[in-house]
Amino acid sequence: MKNILVATDGSVLSGKALAKAIDMAKRFGASLTIVNVLDVVPVGQSLRRFAQAELPATTLQPLSLPLLNRYGITSVEAVETLDAQSCAVAQLVSDRILADAQAVAAAAGIKEVSTVSAAGEPAQQIVATAKTAGADLVVVGRRGLSGLTEFVLGSVSQKVLHHAHTDVLVVA
Repeated sequence: MKNILVATDGSVLSGKALAKAIDMAKRFGASLTIVNVLDVVPVGQSLRRFAQAELPATTLQPLSLPLLNRYGITSVEAVETLDAQSCAVAQLVSDRILADAQAVAAAAGIKEVSTVSAAGEPAQQIVATAKTAGADLVVVGRRGLSGLTEFVLGSVSQKVLHHAHTDVLVVA
């Protein structure tokens, strides 16, 4: 085993997955790849469609809806600004989660640690990153921060189990 990939979202269970991945990397002398997936739904995705339908393309007149105006959303550009800001905040959070995880791995004596911040559907990005990194093992927590979405759509760990092209360890 040469490279272990561990997915983290900053939750308690992903912390347990990180600890297990670190233990296994030490045991096998493997490198560690830590991935965090930005599962950001842009603020304006549906709002943009609405704004484009409601705003004349040439004039971009303010929407007449009090709720939108209250928050300064008066144009398609304002929606795009909100999207950019939400993505920037998500990237800052991802960077912090990865830096903290990398520090834990380094403190445990793992010499080769790399981090990846990916954007998109978490399970797809974890599987793709594992393939790109040449991971021999993917370590994920049984549950993360997904809550009700997990109940309705299925867990990230379940999707990774079904789609990964390598061994997967699910940590409870």
